[in-house]
Amino acid sequence: MVRYSSMEERGERLNIASDHWVGVRRQVLERDGYRCVSCGCELKSREADVHHLLPRSMGGSDELSNLVTLCDGCHASHHPNLAGGLARRALERWAVAIARWLDREGAISEASGNFGPALRLFGLQRFRSGQLPIVLAALAGNSVLVVSPTGSGKTLCFQLPAVLRRGLSIVVSPLKTLMSEQVSDLLKKKVPATFINSDLSGEEKQARFSLLARNAVKLLYIAPERFFVRNQDERERLKRSVPTFLVVDEAHCIDQWGRDFRPEYGRLREVREKLGSPPVLAFTATAGREMQQRILASLGIPDATVFVRDVDRPNIAFLRLRCPPDQRGEEIAALLRLPQLRGQNAMIFVPSVRVGEELQIALAGMGIEIPLYHSRLGTAWDRQELVKRFVGQSKPAVEQIICTNAFGMGLDIPNVRLVIHWQQSASVEDLLQEFGRAGRDGKPSVSAIFHDGQRSSRDANRLKFMAEKTVEGSGLDQGDREAMLEQRCRQIDQVADMLRSASCFRRSITSYFEGDKAMRRPPVSERILEWVFAGRVKKVRLTACCDCCNAEEIKKRGKYGYVARIVGG
Repeated sequence: MVRYSSMEERGERLNIASDHWVGVRRQVLERDGYRCVSCGCELKSREADVHHLLPRSMGGSDELSNLVTLCDGCHASHHPNLAGGLARRALERWAVAIARWLDREGAISEASGNFGPALRLFGLQRFRSGQLPIVLAALAGNSVLVVSPTGSGKTLCFQLPAVLRRGLSIVVSPLKTLMSEQVSDLLKKKVPATFINSDLSGEEKQARFSLLARNAVKLLYIAPERFFVRNQDERERLKRSVPTFLVVDEAHCIDQWGRDFRPEYGRLREVREKLGSPPVLAFTATAGREMQQRILASLGIPDATVFVRDVDRPNIAFLRLRCPPDQRGEEIAALLRLPQLRGQNAMIFVPSVRVGEELQIALAGMGIEIPLYHSRLGTAWDRQELVKRFVGQSKPAVEQIICTNAFGMGLDIPNVRLVIHWQQSASVEDLLQEFGRAGRDGKPSVSAIFHDGQRSSRDANRLKFMAEKTVEGSGLDQGDREAMLEQRCRQIDQVADMLRSASCFRRSITSYFEGDKAMRRPPVSERILEWVFAGRVKKVRLTACCDCCNAEEIKKRGKYGYVARIVGG
């Protein structure tokens, strides 16, 4: 006999109560002829309110004799303390009705009528800027690729459509910690979600697969390897799930890992076909135009709509520092000693554990003790504890950390004021992922990037050597290995060229991701929904740009004074 978890039992009780109320509500509406008993206006089911004559708080029951049908206006007159909320519901319904009437392209689905309740389920009143077009595209059944920084609200863009549409949505996620965090958050909101991974016992896996078979789960989080496990029964159960959406979180892993480190990421097109070819909702914090096309091709969705949002972070200033490797320790120490950084977080990205250890020793010799985070650090508990100390969830707190670029994937750390890059990154995507850790709270921050000013340099050669080692161990045939190595070397050279350029660094970054495409003008129907359901865009004032645009200030203040002025607010 299968023992079900408390989550399932609680879910069953909620479902029973919900089903009971749905039945009672339908009987009341049918009895009253779908008319408001107060003013007599005709109502559709989704527009009607069922009112308790004697409130539940005073002992009123859900019996038919205690229930009547009312419109929003008449219902508000019975609840003066709730009139604002009830009036807003009426406004939302009218906005959706008008938008759907004006919609000539079929872009606004019937599910949009539930935006208000769905947002409130997630503890929100409005969409953030840029979220609504993504949600509308998903609900219209289109595949999408979204490029937007961590902390910009990508998660809601797939969780809300998953809740509004019938059936299960499968979320492919690369890290167990991300799975458990998102599932825990959804369960707190009473959204039935679960994950299946290798940490679970066989009994617990069976219980969760049983939930899937009974359509008791809205979102299932799994790693791509789960579709290719040896257990044929598990593979068949997943295949039978027929999801409404296939969500790919951290989609850049398809391009960066899909041919070597985690080849199952390169087989998600095959997975999608086995699942019945549902729409794909792919999300990443970083993917340039070339990588976007490679991701779409790998997933088999070349016609997907691509949304690129918030690549330009106006609160982050860029400082390119030409400096030989043997002098960088002293320069980094000088930056970390700035009094304006006290009580603020700083991150130093290094290309390898070896470089990180050398930097750690050099800084210790100058009286600065900083922990180094890497994948081989102690146990999983040790690594997680260091992360908690850096984000302020554990004591003693850590304000400065040396790390590789895997640190903090999916974490939203708001108060990082300074990101230091010990050398150039292996790609513009990696660079965005790294400097994107800064200033998540919208406050002025700095990205300081060290380089040696040459395309064929020690920095670039180190990265190319690492790329060669990765390609050699990929298991690909000779032709594919050569193509992959050529692509990675080209990406390294692109970053080197951007760092040596005398032009605006910010403009180079945005052009790499967005190109010169014209700004999209939304149709009237979408603008109506934006007016009712979306927040207003706050214009962030550009306090500083880069070493090119602010050359005069840097010449006057010096590089340390420039950084101090920005991080000091």
